[in-house]
Amino acid sequence: MNLADERVLITGGNGFLGANLATLLVKAEGVPGESIRVLYLEGGPTGALRDLPGLEIVPGDVLNPESVAAACRDRTVVFLTAGVTSFDPRLKRIQWLVNVEGTRNVLRAAAESGSVKRVCYTSTVNVLGCPDPPGSLGIISACRPYTSRPRVFSFPSPGETLAFADAVHEGRAPQGWEQKIGIGYFDSKLAGQELVDRAVREEGLDAVSVLPGTFFGPRDLLIGPSMYIAQVRKNAFPAVSRTGLPLGHVEDVARGHVLAAVRGRPGGRYIVTGKPQDNRYLDDMLGIIAEVVQRKEPHRRVRSRFPILPGPLIKAATFLAETFAIVRGTPCLISRDAVRGGSFPSFYSNEETEREIGYVPRKSFREAVEDAWEYMSRAGLLDRTEREMDKSLRPHRT
Repeated sequence: MNLADERVLITGGNGFLGANLATLLVKAEGVPGESIRVLYLEGGPTGALRDLPGLEIVPGDVLNPESVAAACRDRTVVFLTAGVTSFDPRLKRIQWLVNVEGTRNVLRAAAESGSVKRVCYTSTVNVLGCPDPPGSLGIISACRPYTSRPRVFSFPSPGETLAFADAVHEGRAPQGWEQKIGIGYFDSKLAGQELVDRAVREEGLDAVSVLPGTFFGPRDLLIGPSMYIAQVRKNAFPAVSRTGLPLGHVEDVARGHVLAAVRGRPGGRYIVTGKPQDNRYLDDMLGIIAEVVQRKEPHRRVRSRFPILPGPLIKAATFLAETFAIVRGTPCLISRDAVRGGSFPSFYSNEETEREIGYVPRKSFREAVEDAWEYMSRAGLLDRTEREMDKSLRPHRT
């Protein structure tokens, strides 16, 4: 497949990953801007796409089957990047609906379009569960999400995940069904992944899944991972937990999506993270961010050391922070869900992805932070205190 000859749809195309994917397609892959349709939630910012001429930017909602069907009409390749990545417990219901029902709507519209040849779904390494043994580099063939320990999902099997998702979809789930969800981001992305796998297995849909780690870089207008930079600048991390993350550059992750779309096998799942050395513990990650900020802003005093607190103290602190946010109606920048989701070092390897589709990360995490800082500085985002996406979802908070 040559994407320059395709008609592309990017759902969530004004978001962090979607905007970088659109940029890559236009500036490196030779896809004409007029061949790219970007679906974005009406009222959301589109400034990250400002320098890309000719894009067809259309408002819509992945929760509206009609608008999704219209967006898929005459498209040949669909990148499904739309999603809610928050760990705010007040957003579990809308997060499930966007990440699961939205995925269901796009899969159905693609299947019924008569034109879509391939769907590239943005999943996450978090659907793989804890690498075994903890601290090792996880690969897809060795991960067991439903049996790995510590247990991070609310569902014990693929069948029960799909049964719950179908019950919500069909209106059979009991009142307050969202209370059965544990870590909202993890459970909803796991269910979305199961929907994709089922569509491939039972309906013959040609879909591939990309499983990114945590990535930084430019065009983070909605302030996703770049919130770490904003918080380090404010010295808002007095201490951290002993968690670890697979870190990378958003431009590498976007390129991994292109490689998966072009070279991946139907049903294939591909881990796309950064360089092996950028599987880093949280204190190391924040230390690099602090070094970059200090160099960019030499007159600013930035804390560069982050003591590691024992688990019980971290849990108590996050409980208080979460309670304060709920009572005051303020942003919930740290929650028990986030701490539980980060209770183990989630390190992953690209080795299987490299073998199958030729993906090799080109940029370091430090470069990603530098590029993110430069973009935030130009866009006036360095002093943000809340993720723009979470702000837009305020009416849906429970």
